[in-house]
Amino acid sequence: MLNFLRTITTLAGLGLLVMGLLWWIQPAIAAEILGASLLEGTGLSTQIGDSGAFFVGSGLLLAWGALRNRGTLVLVGGVLVGLVVPGRALSAMIHGGMWTPDEMISECFIVILAVATASAIQRHNQSSLFR
Repeated sequence: MLNFLRTITTLAGLGLLVMGLLWWIQPAIAAEILGASLLEGTGLSTQIGDSGAFFVGSGLLLAWGALRNRGTLVLVGGVLVGLVVPGRALSAMIHGGMWTPDEMISECFIVILAVATASAIQRHNQSSLFR
């Protein structure tokens, strides 16, 4: 089960990493995939820089943590992705943004996957210390 969780987590992390690289290299494609439009001027710089950093950072944490059996890294990557959900809810409830339930479900799935993987890694690492 641990290997399955680590594999799925690594793949999720790599998917996020690719999306981050797309933000940096082909932002129009990244925005289109996410159903967003590109801003202009300073807003565009912020959008590309912040979005790319978020996706690359969370993707690297998930993938690297899963590959290296580091549950804390996996958990941190999952929490970063999970923090998007309240931001989306606030956007819709307060700022006139659209509700995006499909994306919110995907983000919740990544959080659950990260928690499960981090827990499995921790159990595995603790049991192998005493063998």
